[in-house]
Amino acid sequence: MIENALKGNRPYWIWITLLLLVIAFGLSAWSQQLRIGLSVTGMGDGVRSGITTMQFAFMAAVAASTTLVVLPYLHDYKPFRNIVLIAQFLGASASATALLSLFIDMGKPQLMLDLLRYATPQSSYSWAFFLLIGHFLINLVTGWATLGAERKGVPAAAWVKPLIYLSIPWAIVLALVSGFVFVNHPGNTWTLSLFAIRLLASSFAAGAAVMLLIILILKKNSDFDAGREVTDKLAMLVTYAGSCTFALIGVECCARNQVIPLMWLSLLLGILSIAVFFVPTWKSSISWLLAASVGVILSLMTEKGVALLYSSMGGIVAYVPTSKEVSMTLGVMAIGILLLTILLKAVVVVKKAN
Repeated sequence: MIENALKGNRPYWIWITLLLLVIAFGLSAWSQQLRIGLSVTGMGDGVRSGITTMQFAFMAAVAASTTLVVLPYLHDYKPFRNIVLIAQFLGASASATALLSLFIDMGKPQLMLDLLRYATPQSSYSWAFFLLIGHFLINLVTGWATLGAERKGVPAAAWVKPLIYLSIPWAIVLALVSGFVFVNHPGNTWTLSLFAIRLLASSFAAGAAVMLLIILILKKNSDFDAGREVTDKLAMLVTYAGSCTFALIGVECCARNQVIPLMWLSLLLGILSIAVFFVPTWKSSISWLLAASVGVILSLMTEKGVALLYSSMGGIVAYVPTSKEVSMTLGVMAIGILLLTILLKAVVVVKKAN
């Protein structure tokens, strides 16, 4: 089935070429980091975490949130039957992206081996490393086995469903561990009481927005149509989870003595994006839904990045990512998108044949 990725029209190959170019620039920047070290980034003594940490946390949350689709499918919610493969492959791709972001963020490849050699329950990074690998393998294996069975017109193997059940608690723990990056940050101690609800709400909002974006793009550029009911349900999830998330972000903006302007921008962008889902005319438009989904995603990514800029003394640290840092981050994102593109190409071809 993977051979389907080698077939496509001109826009498809332009898209693949663009992703490969971004990956090439990212690899070039990463090679310089290997030679020089983390000095090529904007991080320093006062800035322990950069945009790669933001990418790691966001993509881990997206990977964990795919249970929003998988769980109803296990209870025979038929509308989600058409997109469960998309959810599983999104979970695998997001896990791979988060894992690569962690890899880049540590600076040296050999440090990843230390997570294996000196793994400890007290280390959130050790937990994240093993959970991301497991989540990637579970989603990739179960998704590929399900796709192969669907291609042959037979039920999936008996071992697939237990693995899918395993992925649900696995995803919940992954979401919590990814949030420990922010809980352990010295500038976030006051928000501990809101940690759980804000973490889960933002994860669900981000995951549902990404899923909705993927489904709308597939609808516009291929023969795959998940159906109006699926689109409405995902939009509803984005609305509820996003409203809760941005309400909590608003509480933080009001409670802090000093707020980074980007936090206000994130909040404003999120509120405007969520507003689209409350207007029936806009909600029925693919273009408006695409714009709203992108707005929610950008808002939540910005929010996760801004959360790392508060210092333990209550002030704001000065951090501007360098061009090499941005190139590495975009390169990692492009690798994840390329993997997802290849997997979704196989899904679309199989669905079309059936």
